[in-house]
Amino acid sequence: TPDGTITGGSGKIELTNKLQNPKFALDIIKKDAEKDKNNNDVFLKDVEFKLEKLKAETTAEGKTQWVVDESYPFDNTNTGSITGTTGTDGKITPNPFKDLEPGTYRLTETKAHPGYNLLAQPIVIKFTQDGKCYIDGEEVKKEDKTFNKGTNNTYTMTLTVLNRKTPELPHTGADAPSLWL
Repeated sequence: TPDGTITGGSGKIELTNKLQNPKFALDIIKKDAEKDKNNNDVFLKDVEFKLEKLKAETTAEGKTQWVVDESYPFDNTNTGSITGTTGTDGKITPNPFKDLEPGTYRLTETKAHPGYNLLAQPIVIKFTQDGKCYIDGEEVKKEDKTFNKGTNNTYTMTLTVLNRKTPELPHTGADAPSLWL
């Protein structure tokens, strides 16, 4: 009723909780840290990333360690981890890193663009129940404009991963094979 009162009936009220867990998406953009001669971004294609869901486990010594949650379903065919490869725009399309539950994830670059090194270490991403995101332990602030809330309690983290070309080592030594006596 408009005034918020209930009259008559059995006095039994049934409430259904419609609050759903937030869902997260991780959008990757892979590009060169340097711009080209025309000051344009250089996007890197054929770069492969693996995303793993982590869970805390207690060791026999009572210490907490993070291990891959092998039973976490990313989709109908991938549990524990899922991979995606960038296209010519540096993005992974379609994006496999979506509908993620709150929790801790590890993003690893498993294949680099030719002439580039792999990322030195994985990136740890944490999504929280209250709609926050942490990258390697640092909270992503709303002002950064990289972590945005969408409709239906969904959030998208746009992560730009920069890389530099592998410097070519100067050629040293003799061209002919040497024999040591």
